[in-house]
Amino acid sequence: MKKIRTTVRITELDTLSDVLLRLYKADSGIASDDYLKSTMAEIESLSERITIAIRSDRASSTLDEADIKRDDIIRSLGALLNGYAAIPIADKKAAAEKLLDVFNKYKGITGESYANESSLIESMVKDYEASELADSIKALDGVSLCLANLRSAQDEFNKANDVFTAANVNKGESASSLKKPLLAAINDKLVAYLTAMNLVNKAVYGDFVSKAEAEIEKMNNSVAKRGKSEA
Repeated sequence: MKKIRTTVRITELDTLSDVLLRLYKADSGIASDDYLKSTMAEIESLSERITIAIRSDRASSTLDEADIKRDDIIRSLGALLNGYAAIPIADKKAAAEKLLDVFNKYKGITGESYANESSLIESMVKDYEASELADSIKALDGVSLCLANLRSAQDEFNKANDVFTAANVNKGESASSLKKPLLAAINDKLVAYLTAMNLVNKAVYGDFVSKAEAEIEKMNNSVAKRGKSEA
């Protein structure tokens, strides 16, 4: 029985461990094996922990992307207003300068912490909703769209932040730090044990071994093919 390739991705290993656990729990014939029970319990614990860590890593990435999006919109708004303020058309220039007075109150906003930036964005959006600025916003094409996009981007950030917070409640480890122990539990304990027991008592272990082996082989083939395409 072959071991899992060490170049397997963390998400692939997580998926494979879940599959092996399902196969084990579905095979009542090996339920009385205490060593196997202990090994699978270890794999299950590591699998659950790595799933939580992956979820947190993904949530962090999504949060970063949401922050970049709102930062880009803020920079675009600033560039747009400064552009209008520089053109020699009196009414456009006056409208832009009026809106820039508000924008300049929030200089450096994109360098703030996530929480502070969120608070400042909410304040900026509220400032621009003031009735006395309505005509100036209407006079400059693209400004109202920028503000609408900023409102939407902030809402998306809030949702991403809620997901990130929930994902980090129980997180104490990184997914990468859990890969090695999970891989070792499967390769050095499970695979090694099943290889030996299949020789001793194939009637009892054969079905689980053949199914587990097929899943590992499928994963190894996928890893091998990816390696060739990246070479």
